[in-house]
Amino acid sequence: MEVKKILMVFSTVLVTLITAMLLNFGAKSSSVFSLVGFSILGIVFLVNIVKFKIWGFVYKRYNLNESYPLTALFFPLIYLVAIINNEAVIEFNKIIGILLIVVGALVMSQREVN
Repeated sequence: MEVKKILMVFSTVLVTLITAMLLNFGAKSSSVFSLVGFSILGIVFLVNIVKFKIWGFVYKRYNLNESYPLTALFFPLIYLVAIINNEAVIEFNKIIGILLIVVGALVMSQREVN
């Protein structure tokens, strides 16, 4: 698997994570109908445009069945952010689930297509 492909897909995962964090911040800090709320929504909209441009690049150059499974890495990252923000606790069964997601994403993205 090419390093460039991994970096491109992982960048979309990070952009999605940033979007989730911005929306979480906006939901906690202000009303949607305030200036801050509209500003956060506008930033999220622009960030998602960047994500769609990156995905357009990935779709044109790489097999979808190899690159898309890597987007599952978003779920372990969002759990990590929740732990950092004291919104979740570390539990054994969740760690096992995260390991299964990571291993599955790596296996699915590296398998050969006949």
